[in-house]
Amino acid sequence: MKRPNDIGGNVAGPVDPGPHEPELWQRQLSALVAALGPQAKNVFRIDEFRRAREDLEPNYYKSLTYFELWAQGLKELLVEKDVLGRGEIEDRMRQIVDKRKSGITSPE
Repeated sequence: MKRPNDIGGNVAGPVDPGPHEPELWQRQLSALVAALGPQAKNVFRIDEFRRAREDLEPNYYKSLTYFELWAQGLKELLVEKDVLGRGEIEDRMRQIVDKRKSGITSPE
């Protein structure tokens, strides 16, 4: 079965080769993945992190950007490994969205 990440040979369209400065949340996500991964806390292995992303529903997978895939994969792994509950993550996400809507942009 072809997985959503298996795009070898498909027409992908133009690629912007210019520099891409990661946004703050992307840098924070990268740091979190590094802190929880095998070189630090060893909560998950790199192959588990990849599998968690590739197991996402194909249309959903294709709708996400690179770092959004990372965020979803990390969320799925943290739930799978009972580090956090899905409800805990969703509650925190709602809090962040509510703060942004109210104009508060700094972390707690």
